[in-house]
Amino acid sequence: MSDNKERNNRFADSLETVTANELSKGKKNRKNISEIILDGFRYILMIVCTVALVYSGISIVKAMSGYSDQKKEYDKAENMMDDSIGVQIMLGSPNMPLTPDYDASQNLTGEELEQFQPVTVNKEYERIKIKLSNIKAQYPDLYGWITIPGTVINYPIMQTDDNDYYLDHSYTGTSLGAGSIFADYQCKPKLMDNRNLVIYGHHMSNNSMFYSLDLYLKESFFKSNNTIHIYTLDGMYTYKVFSVYETNKYFPYIKTYFSTIGSFTDFAQMIKEQSIHNNDAFVFDKDSRILTLSTCTNRSEDGRLAVHAVLTEIYEAKKG
Repeated sequence: MSDNKERNNRFADSLETVTANELSKGKKNRKNISEIILDGFRYILMIVCTVALVYSGISIVKAMSGYSDQKKEYDKAENMMDDSIGVQIMLGSPNMPLTPDYDASQNLTGEELEQFQPVTVNKEYERIKIKLSNIKAQYPDLYGWITIPGTVINYPIMQTDDNDYYLDHSYTGTSLGAGSIFADYQCKPKLMDNRNLVIYGHHMSNNSMFYSLDLYLKESFFKSNNTIHIYTLDGMYTYKVFSVYETNKYFPYIKTYFSTIGSFTDFAQMIKEQSIHNNDAFVFDKDSRILTLSTCTNRSEDGRLAVHAVLTEIYEAKKG
């Protein structure tokens, strides 16, 4: 009994000498459930951040590689057009000389020669036509070529039986994120048969494809760089921009079929009134032809930038 009493006294005496820090020391060595959960969350967060960093790095590398592939593809296209034509032509020079075509008279004699009336031809365009023919022989989906002075837009226009294929394929048919500039599948093969020729292109962050259309949001550019040139095997066509605005994919600005002349002129007036810049110079009638360029804005999921131009000059290709 005395031994138990002595042990109890020693235990009580020891408690009197223990400090608060010593009492809490044991508690600190044992983590509670909330601390364990917090540590686990930190660990998971660290893993997620690491994976995100690696993924971002891979995405950047892929994007840079994609931009490089895109440049190679379209540099090749430009070289095919520039060869023996002259860069100034593909930059959209509107002042191409018209020359009487005397070649057709070389085999004529006598009365036939006297009655011969030479056809006026544009020699520069005829050389462009040869280049377009050569490209189309390699890539049958070629619709034409578009250039916009003051921008980097200088590309082949493609067309197939849907609006999906050239979203992620180059003009050569190679898989390419930048895709191609392409005409709506509902547009007719001959340019002049379209009241509203609709052409699409991606809004690429490396300033290529239709990114330059953003320039038309500035009124100064809208007024001083409003010329667009399109070359096809049927001729060359010059347009003047009359309307630019941001909209969404649900707005019917890409309409291609009009049952009456009135429905077309009403449509033309509607898209003219949408413009963020005033331009009352154009009046539309049964002979009017419109070009619509469409791209994403990258400012909203369904956002679109529309640029509309009206045909002002036509040179039809020499027949035969």
